[in-house]
Amino acid sequence: MNSIIANYKAAAQVLSKKPILLWGLSLMSGLLSALATYFGVLPIISIPIVITLEASLAALMLKGLRGQSVSSADLFAGFNNFKRVAGGMAWMYLWIFIWGLIPIVGIVFAIIKAYSYRFTPYILMTRPDVGATEAIKLSMKMTNGLKGKMFWADVFVYLAFFVCVLVIGLFASIPYIGVLFAFVLFVLIVLFSAFSPIFVGLVQAKFYDDAASGVQPKAEVM
Repeated sequence: MNSIIANYKAAAQVLSKKPILLWGLSLMSGLLSALATYFGVLPIISIPIVITLEASLAALMLKGLRGQSVSSADLFAGFNNFKRVAGGMAWMYLWIFIWGLIPIVGIVFAIIKAYSYRFTPYILMTRPDVGATEAIKLSMKMTNGLKGKMFWADVFVYLAFFVCVLVIGLFASIPYIGVLFAFVLFVLIVLFSAFSPIFVGLVQAKFYDDAASGVQPKAEVM
């Protein structure tokens, strides 16, 4: 629990310093992915572009977390080694898909493996010495003891949002003053939609940064 709170604080600190920049870059990444999907026509063209953009955005968040300057150029960093990055990301998603095919419990295994492979994009972007297919093996090793913490770190963010929406939504049903709460709820939803992916991305980057720096995880939760 302590590492989750510490990672939340680190992510919040980074986000508070440059919220507009990170939001703009995140939005640009989403737009580029949408354009690639639309104009790519064939999945064999669009998917490699989208997953390379995803890896580039992960590396951008890591740079921001480490206090380094970030810019729109970072969104295209993965294309400098496109074959390796796209291949490694595709290999990761292929294995998540395969685990998900297991009857009945497939979804559970897919989720667990998704957290095991979560460091793959960071490894692909920061460790040129690691091969594309070897990245998920290294990720599995690095996430040992961290999967539960990463899972709960994600859950707590969305659970807190759900509780806030539920409470404010109840107040919004009150006659007259409910209009004010309805406006607050609208603003909350807009802000959460805009910044929660960035916050979660920074938290993920913090987990990787700690693991890469040799910070030892505590007991597994999941």
